Amino acid sequence: MATEYISRSQARRILTDLEKFKVIYFDFYRVDLIGQAFADEIFRVFHNRFPEIRLEPENMNEVVKFMVERAKDKGN
Repeated sequence: MATEYISRSQARRILTDLEKFKVIYFDFYRVDLIGQAFADEIFRVFHNRFPEIRLEPENMNEVVKFMVERAKDKGN
């Protein structure tokens, strides 16, 4: 069964209390799709608030990778 993460609220729930870590791994195994808002909340908004935290996405399909890279590009 594949999973989809779409909204900012889903991203915020996932990010709860993660500002305590130096590196965060996001394993997208079996995730078929993430929404623009979800990716933006993690890879632009959260990263801009905590630039010292390294965000490491892994196991991305091409669709997920596109959304992650798009959000990262907006952050620069």
